[in-house]
Amino acid sequence: KTNVSKLGGVIDVHSEMGIGTKMTITLPTTLAIVSSLLVRVGADVFALPMTSVSAAFTLSSEQVRFVDGRRVMTLRGSTLPLCQLEDLLRLELDALSIRRFVVVISLGTRRLGLVVDHLVGQQDIVIKPLGKSLKGLRGFAGATELGDQRVALVLDPGAIIDEVLSGTESIVTGRSVHA
Repeated sequence: KTNVSKLGGVIDVHSEMGIGTKMTITLPTTLAIVSSLLVRVGADVFALPMTSVSAAFTLSSEQVRFVDGRRVMTLRGSTLPLCQLEDLLRLELDALSIRRFVVVISLGTRRLGLVVDHLVGQQDIVIKPLGKSLKGLRGFAGATELGDQRVALVLDPGAIIDEVLSGTESIVTGRSVHA
């Protein structure tokens, strides 16, 4: 009941002697359960909707090359632009992370490889909208509460792809960065 109430829902219980009990759970239609891939950069955990994730794999430094000052790699015969999520969001890198991972996100025919510290795992999440003060923040679709009472921001793959492939600006600061 507590968790349903946190989501803005209601539980109705109707009992009739000798017949049984009927429980009705009503949730707001603005909530959606989405399958997501949880990734970690430094101490921060983010969720990426699985509908936008096409692959995830370990990154080898030998795979990375530079074209016009941007990091890229070859994946299945085509060039994949790379973006280090800590640079885009201005986060601290996990100094203990020896291996890095690439999560390939796509929007139509456009693809981007997000470089992260760890692949935490797949989880079904409920996306809650950001509050009024954060509503206009680019690159984020909302937030979710993880099972361990932590909050993770849900990334908006479309906005990230648009931002990185068109202008290479930092989502957080609006300053130009090289992905």
